[in-house]
Amino acid sequence: MKPDRLWFHRSGFLDCVYRLFIQFWLFFLILVLCFPAIAATPRFDFTLENIRHPVFSVRSAGIKLIGAPSPGLEINLGEVVIGKQTWHGLRLRCNPVHIDRESMNCNTGTLQIGERSLTIIFQLSLQHKQFVLEIRPASNKSKEKWRLEVSWQASKWQGVLQVVNGEGKFLADLLPQGDDRIQVHQAILNGNIHLSGNNASVSALSARLSISKLSFSDASGLHAGEGIDLQLDADAQQKRNDWQWWGKITWPEGEIFWQPFYFSGEGHQLTARGTVKDERINITQGEFNLVGTGKADFSAVAGIADQSLQQAWLSARDLELSALFGSIIRPLAVDTALAETEAAGQVNIDWRYQGNDNQELIVGLQDVSLTDAHGRFAVERLNAHIPWNSNEKRDGSIRFSNARMVGIPLGETYIPIGTDGMRFSIPRAEIPVLDGKMLIENFVASMQASGWQWQFNGLLAPISMEKLTESLHIQPMFGTLSGTIPRMSYANSIMTMDGELVFGIFDGVAVARNMALSGPLSLTPHLTMDMAMYHIDLDLLTRAYSFGNMQGRVDVEIDDLELINWEPVKFDAKLASSAGDYKRRISQAAIKNLIALGGGLAVTAIQKSFLGLFEQFGYAEIGWSCKLRGSVCNMGGIGSATHDGGYMLIKGSGIPAITITGYNRKVDWPELLERLRHAIESGNPIIH
Repeated sequence: MKPDRLWFHRSGFLDCVYRLFIQFWLFFLILVLCFPAIAATPRFDFTLENIRHPVFSVRSAGIKLIGAPSPGLEINLGEVVIGKQTWHGLRLRCNPVHIDRESMNCNTGTLQIGERSLTIIFQLSLQHKQFVLEIRPASNKSKEKWRLEVSWQASKWQGVLQVVNGEGKFLADLLPQGDDRIQVHQAILNGNIHLSGNNASVSALSARLSISKLSFSDASGLHAGEGIDLQLDADAQQKRNDWQWWGKITWPEGEIFWQPFYFSGEGHQLTARGTVKDERINITQGEFNLVGTGKADFSAVAGIADQSLQQAWLSARDLELSALFGSIIRPLAVDTALAETEAAGQVNIDWRYQGNDNQELIVGLQDVSLTDAHGRFAVERLNAHIPWNSNEKRDGSIRFSNARMVGIPLGETYIPIGTDGMRFSIPRAEIPVLDGKMLIENFVASMQASGWQWQFNGLLAPISMEKLTESLHIQPMFGTLSGTIPRMSYANSIMTMDGELVFGIFDGVAVARNMALSGPLSLTPHLTMDMAMYHIDLDLLTRAYSFGNMQGRVDVEIDDLELINWEPVKFDAKLASSAGDYKRRISQAAIKNLIALGGGLAVTAIQKSFLGLFEQFGYAEIGWSCKLRGSVCNMGGIGSATHDGGYMLIKGSGIPAITITGYNRKVDWPELLERLRHAIESGNPIIH
């Protein structure tokens, strides 16, 4: 017999199933008594094609009752669906089984689920209205046990599931498999789950569970956990159409890597309470406590069907920035300078989300310090109030007591900021730099489809070159540095400069143009630009170094300058005497250093004999050029090549006069810089 479909709309389901078994069993006994041929082979098969219930459905359910030599029961389920989960090929065998009008008992049964075989014991008593099910592994070295006990009176029921050393991997393997699914490699469960309800519904739940030695990973290796211990406490109760619930998860031990973040269990705790109604989970009160970082209060509403976050609120006070920076911020900034930055201080965060979008974020910093591991920057006593709202304008501020950028000290600074949706602005800010200041005006940053964009312009008030070079730990220079900063723009990870950056240096003028800086906050920034310096005072320049004295004026042009990680890899440079009437003299020490620096430089034998007799020499013109490609500098001098293939660097004039010629046109750039450093530091070069 094959009924096409059975429907169970209301529970009393155990009652219903049991009475169905009794009817089959009585029918089977009648057949045996009436037909002796059947008694010789006492067996009865019954198949249900479909069983449907609001909670579950079963396809191809086969039931076999065997009468001799001892009563036996076998149930085969082709497919079982509970919610969105599906299982195939479940088999229950019980031999012997005891069945009468009031009870069914199986003391030596087996349950086959996939490749795993389990020992099963169950007892169903209609007289005591109780059902007990106990499952153990066939080989039970770990003393694993799953015990379910259900009792009922009329339409009300209650049950308890007890788990002792439960294998969590087996439980996880019962779930549907997927390519991107987390694979549980090990987990041990212990605890109890209490349930009660009315008819087919659950009206109350209480769980106290511990999970130990949990390890998991996915196929990509981007998500993994090892040695995780968790404690779960939960209570839920149905009141009319609402579920009211409370839960707490404690994480005392273990490690989790969830690309790009890494966390370790140190007693972190998540506590929440709320309701479930109308297909929505409402967290009315939640607290997330991260040991070593601080705690955050939150609430949220999420849709169950579409698994969407509908609204959320979070507030955190006095979070330790050092811990937050190490676990959250630094992994997100792995390719920037922030990846190698140490932070200290406290941070406050307020966040509001609604309607599938962020509505408000307020960040407060208290006595924060930021220090780059390579000494590129540092900020002390940074305090900030940065408010943001998606629909309204907000005003905030940033203040710090002192800072350093590439060794240059910055004084106490106050920066007013404004936010308007995804637009941030700084109308005007003055930043003290040594004995001068930098003025920033009209700073505007906005989020576009291609990413963040910003721009500003400003002014550099006179800064002492002597103090600046001292801060940079380079040879002292004299004079002042000042100038106008044209509009600087940033888009698509590239910073560009509109117009020219003009500033004063060594009593002359320097001009930078066509600047483009890509990846300014990355570990390998890339800069291209053209640069020129006009009417530079050689006396001020050479007095900055122990190189010897030179008097005069020079113009310098550097085209197609390219720096990678602030190291030059390409440029076309040319130095020449400035036009005009001025004193042109070069000292004996400077000539000796030039000869030592060039290696292949030469003076005539007569001029060389004069070096020890005169302190200074006259010249008419200075010229030098270098085309750098990679690490090789192709050098040249004044005009075309000399008759012997050399190039003139200094053209003598007056009495005494000296002319210097170079012959080595291809020079290793790092070696040239090393010679220059040695010539400056030694102050007593050897002439070859």
